[in-house]
Amino acid sequence: IGRTWWSDKHNKHHAHTNQMGVDGDMGEGPLLYTYAPDPSNDSPFRKVQHITFPFVFSLLFALWRVRSIQVVVPAIEEKRTQAKEELYSLMFHYAVLLTLFPASVWIPSVFISGLMSAFIVTPTHQSDAFFADEQEDWVTAQFRSTRNAVLTNPFSTWLWGGMQFQLEHHLFPAMPRSKYPKLRAIVQTFASENGLEYLESGEVEILKMNWELYRDVAHADPVNGAPNSSLLNVNDKVQQPGTL
Repeated sequence: IGRTWWSDKHNKHHAHTNQMGVDGDMGEGPLLYTYAPDPSNDSPFRKVQHITFPFVFSLLFALWRVRSIQVVVPAIEEKRTQAKEELYSLMFHYAVLLTLFPASVWIPSVFISGLMSAFIVTPTHQSDAFFADEQEDWVTAQFRSTRNAVLTNPFSTWLWGGMQFQLEHHLFPAMPRSKYPKLRAIVQTFASENGLEYLESGEVEILKMNWELYRDVAHADPVNGAPNSSLLNVNDKVQQPGTL
């Protein structure tokens, strides 16, 4: 994955979490929707997304690789720092990958790793608040748009790799993940003292919530002018405020 594309994308995600039209991680079509779209932005895939979403999830890493290449050449033309070195690194990476590894190995690895990663990163944001306008309070926005996963066994803890502490990661992205368990208690105390809800759900429940969102949006009618306001819960995402 290219550094330039990833840095631009992920910095936007952290600075404008769940801000519609800015955060590229929100699922705004055409293969997956997290709210009922305007008819002009709709797609027939939406109606079956609660069935096809594992296939869409599996495309994650492949899509990231394509977009990394699409961004690096313009970055060179714009004379961005170390863009040429990044292009050479990507070329070397693919030369090694395509020369030394059989397609029967690297193709499944890209799609399986994309599927596993998407199952972990998508439910920690998509079931909670979306913002139509600039967030007036960045810290509050992180609490309203980010949900932690409560894990129950060592395998899940290994698999999630620290991303179960998604809120702590968003508030302190440069902090080593090994510090998140201790930070969790501090963040919970801060939330309690400042009237903020600390969102967390069990590892199965958080996935169930995300699937139910995809199902409800799949069954919803398109909404003219969507999105026309912030969407704070699932009901808003299915039938948006101000559209009746």
